[in-house]
Amino acid sequence: MSIDILFELQQEIRRLFIAGSGMATGDIRLQKMLPQLNKLGESAPVFKRIAQSVNQVLEPGISHSAEKLLELGTLLNSVLYTQGKTETQDELTPVLAVHTAGTPPTTNPYRKVYPLIEALTQKGQGRMEQLRIGYEELLYHDLRVIPAAVAALEDSYAEIPDFLQNKVIPALGLAALPALKQQFKLDGGKGDARRLELLHRLQPESDLGLLLQAAKDGSTEVRSMAIELLSDFPEQEAFILEQADDKKKEIRRAALFALSRLGTEEAIARLYQALNSKDQDIAIEPIQLCKANELTQNIIAHATTMINHINNRADVAQSTQQLMADIRSLHGKRVPEVASLVELMLSSPSFIVPETEALQEAAANLLLELDLLEANHFAVSLHEAYNRKFIAYSFRAALRIHSPAEVYDRYSQVLKDHKSTAAKDLLRVLYEVTPTLHAQLYANDTVDSSELSQWDPRWSNLFIQIDEEELVCRFAHESDPKVTAYLVKKCEEYANFMQSKASHALLILFRQNVPEAPKLLMNLLEIGGNKQFYYLDRIQLLLLNLLPKPYAERLRQFAEGLSYHGMKSQLLDIADSIAAKQEIELETAAEDRSNYEEKGQGLWGWIKSKMS
Repeated sequence: MSIDILFELQQEIRRLFIAGSGMATGDIRLQKMLPQLNKLGESAPVFKRIAQSVNQVLEPGISHSAEKLLELGTLLNSVLYTQGKTETQDELTPVLAVHTAGTPPTTNPYRKVYPLIEALTQKGQGRMEQLRIGYEELLYHDLRVIPAAVAALEDSYAEIPDFLQNKVIPALGLAALPALKQQFKLDGGKGDARRLELLHRLQPESDLGLLLQAAKDGSTEVRSMAIELLSDFPEQEAFILEQADDKKKEIRRAALFALSRLGTEEAIARLYQALNSKDQDIAIEPIQLCKANELTQNIIAHATTMINHINNRADVAQSTQQLMADIRSLHGKRVPEVASLVELMLSSPSFIVPETEALQEAAANLLLELDLLEANHFAVSLHEAYNRKFIAYSFRAALRIHSPAEVYDRYSQVLKDHKSTAAKDLLRVLYEVTPTLHAQLYANDTVDSSELSQWDPRWSNLFIQIDEEELVCRFAHESDPKVTAYLVKKCEEYANFMQSKASHALLILFRQNVPEAPKLLMNLLEIGGNKQFYYLDRIQLLLLNLLPKPYAERLRQFAEGLSYHGMKSQLLDIADSIAAKQEIELETAAEDRSNYEEKGQGLWGWIKSKMS
């Protein structure tokens, strides 16, 4: 066709635009096209004009070659634009839609919905943000967007189909049903399983026939979803029980989830059977979700038997493996009987043997997860048992049920020998349950009041004694001469300002309004030198901005010696800002801190105000 050679010529012209018009002289590719263009020119004047332009571009020594190439390109593009078609080759079909009250009409200009449609249909980064914007602006209700949203349930980036399935399409309601039905395929993959779930959720009346067909004839993903959804139909229990014996593991797993929702006598029996079979690994999660108390009691009885086997040294390896599955399946079962079971395990010296190390940890975690009063009391009672083996769990439970003074009196002695295993376990928990300085600075104002002010003040002095500097900083609420002296000494020992420990200690000293703090900061800054000075974190920048006005010139001198231009410019700006501080500002700084304390925000509140 004549149009094909025009498109081919267009590609060659683009090539020459990039290579340069001087390369067009005698171009072999253009020469090959010229005879065909001349022949077409005999029947159509426009082709004759194009052939003449190509010939002019090919002529050697021609002046203004760039203008001639541009003229040819303009002429060719003009011709091609006249050949465009707006109609489609495909068969036209009516758009299926359901009108629902309260949904906005499709009146958005296409340029507004186009970025959303592109994010739903294309690949690449940054799409998730565009999808969230579309949701906030109600663009998904547009009839042009709905099919793309339903199709995107197959997207390979898991966050996108999750967002569409859980938030976007349910918000569309009935309006999404036509597209869901049209795109659903029995032999499809995960995307079709999601479509089936949404069809079941959004339809006014569930389509049992569709679910049964999908459960029998669908792909593995579709069958699995259909079987889980059949749990809404108790009369299908027999069919679900049959699927629990299917050859495919995925199908058996889906059937177990469905049975866990049914909770009937036969369903409970099948779940219990699976826990003691080759399907043990896929039975644990469905059992955790099952609310039937009878199943819980059966598992507790079986676990008790396994404990007795272990205590009597009978088939320890197999009993340990089975008991681990029992313990894992009891997660989420907040009943006193589970607490009694764990107490039976951890109160028996014959159970606390090397072969059951993993079981002991699983049982202690389950004890804390229960968060029952009797469970917490038992956990606390373990603080000295078995050479303080469970002190970490005991300490966490004590924080729930005992006063700050009682917690300190019971556990502080352990840290006196801070090199012992028990002390290391206790310190690890202390670091896990207390907020860092970054959390205290950047979280809301209730962090230090709700999490740290509940602790006995004696902990700070204990941390000083064992030289746990980070914990000293975390617990430094109010001004304390011992804490101040300790941190001042630490700052005098640091090698440079870039150490995180140094900036944390200085932050506390500034927070406590210690007069030596600015001098210590500048000394550390200068001692460290300026060779490896490339970056400052937010706390370090905050500290530099807290320097009083007299230190502006000293900071400027240090900045002038920096080799890294970006850092030098940043410090000079800070120095200028410090120098511009008004005397009245310096005079009222103490008054500002006092006001924050009166409002209950303390010195942390004052420091946070300097960050904004």
